[in-house]
Amino acid sequence: MPKTRWISESGGLCVRRLTCGLSAMALAIALAGSGPHPAGAQSGPAATTSGEFQLAGHTLVHSFVQPSYRPRPRPRPRRRYIRKRIKAPMTPAKWYPAEDTKDPVQVIVSLPEKRLTVYKGDKLLVTSRISTGKTGYATPSGVFSILQKNRYHRSNIYSGAPMPFMQRLTWSGIALHGSNAVPNFPASHGCIRLPTAFASQLFRFTRKGAHVIVANEKTEPFAIASDKLFQPSAPPPENPDRVEAGIAAPGNGAGMEKEKRSTSPIRVLITRRTGRERIIDVQEILNDLSFGAGDVDGYMGPDTAQAIRRFQATYGLGVNGMVSDELIEMLYEVAEKGTPANGHLYVRQDFNPVFDAPVVITGGERPLGSHLYTAMYFEPGATQTRWRAVTLKKGSPINAHNKKRRLRKKKKKPVEDIVLTATGPVPSTAREALNRIEIPREIRQRINKMLTPGSSLAITNDGISRETTPRGTDFVILMQ
Repeated sequence: MPKTRWISESGGLCVRRLTCGLSAMALAIALAGSGPHPAGAQSGPAATTSGEFQLAGHTLVHSFVQPSYRPRPRPRPRRRYIRKRIKAPMTPAKWYPAEDTKDPVQVIVSLPEKRLTVYKGDKLLVTSRISTGKTGYATPSGVFSILQKNRYHRSNIYSGAPMPFMQRLTWSGIALHGSNAVPNFPASHGCIRLPTAFASQLFRFTRKGAHVIVANEKTEPFAIASDKLFQPSAPPPENPDRVEAGIAAPGNGAGMEKEKRSTSPIRVLITRRTGRERIIDVQEILNDLSFGAGDVDGYMGPDTAQAIRRFQATYGLGVNGMVSDELIEMLYEVAEKGTPANGHLYVRQDFNPVFDAPVVITGGERPLGSHLYTAMYFEPGATQTRWRAVTLKKGSPINAHNKKRRLRKKKKKPVEDIVLTATGPVPSTAREALNRIEIPREIRQRINKMLTPGSSLAITNDGISRETTPRGTDFVILMQ
C-alpha cells in the first residue's frame, strides 16, 4: 500500500493511507503518469517512482514501488443459463371435428418434435406439446396400449409425485399424465408429460386398450390395401329347423344358449421364432418320435438334452445335446413335417392370450421391420374393411435432435429434419412385410371370424419384448 505525504507551508509533515475514492495503486499510477520523474529514477520490475505536485496550497509528494508481478485478474461472473420453461395453457386445446366417425382412436407421439397427435381413423383431431424422459430416463419408443386409467394417481417410485389423468402404457412405470411443468426439453423420468388441461381432455376421450405409438421420428398413419390382410367373415346363417327343434326339446344341445362372441378388438403379433419356440418344436417332435423329451414347456431340461443326444446318435449327428439348425432340419425331415417354421403368430384379446401358431417367413434373413396395421370400422355382417398402417424405425431421437441443433448453430439457418437411417440390411416396407408371411388357411379363417373393428396386426423382427407379460398386456413392441 503506497503512502502519501502532505507537506504544508509551515513545514509540518503528515503521513496518511488512502482509504477512500480511487485505490492507492490507481492514484499512484495516475500521479506518476502526470508528473515529472526525478533524475536518477530506477526502472525495472521493482523501480521506485516519485514526484511532487501542488494541490490547494500543499505540496503532494508521492512515492511507491512498482509491483514485480501482475496482479491476478478478478474472475468474471459466471453466466447462468436458464432453461426456458413454457407454462401449460389454461384453455383447453382445440379439437378438430371428426365428422362422427366410428373408426378407432390412435395416439402418436413424436420424440424429436416433442408432439402428441390424436387420430380417429384418418382424421387428425388434436395435437399438443409434450415433455419426455431426460438423460438416463429416456422414454422408450415402440407400440404400446393403454393398460390402466386413473384420474388421481401418485407415483409409487418417485416419492408419491402426483400424476393426474394417468394412462398407463407399461407395468414398469411408463405412462401419459398431466403436469404443470411441460418444458420444451426432456425433463421427466420416462413418462410422457402433457399439459394438465389437455391431459384431462385426452383422459375422457380415450378408452382402455387404445394404441399409443411412440416414434423416433415424425410419422403418421397411411392407408394400405393387400389381400394378405385379414378381412371379416360373415356369420353363418341360422337354421330355423334347428332353432325350432331346440325350443321343442329343451334337453337337446341345439337349444342351449349360443356362446356370446366377444366384440373386443383382437391383437395379432407375427415375429421371428425365438429360442423358446424352437425348443417347443424340438420337444414335440422328439416326443412324437418316442425319444422321451419330457414336458413341452420350451425349456432345456435334462430330459430334453438326453432325448436330443439319443436322436443325434441315432441319425449320425454330432452328439452334443444342443439345439441347432441342423438338428431342427433333421427332425422335420424324419417327422415328415416339411419346412421348419421360422416365424410365429400370436393372438390376444382383452389382454389375455387366445392361441398361437407357427408361420413361415420368406425372404431369408432380411429384417421384417416394425409395422402396425389397424382395422377401421365395419358394419356387422360386412366382409371387407379398410386398414391403416404405421411404420416405425429404430434410432436415437436425442442424437438426431442434437445434430439438427448443431447444424443450425453452424450454418445460422434452418435445415431439413434429420431422417433416421437404419444400419445394415434395409428392413421391409409395410407392404413387403405382408407379402413375406405365409399363414396357414385354417389360421387365417379363424382370425377372420374373430376380427372386430379396431383389431390390429403387428409385425416385428425382434420377438416378444420384455414389457409383454403373460397376462395383463397387449403385445408391446420396443424399438430400442
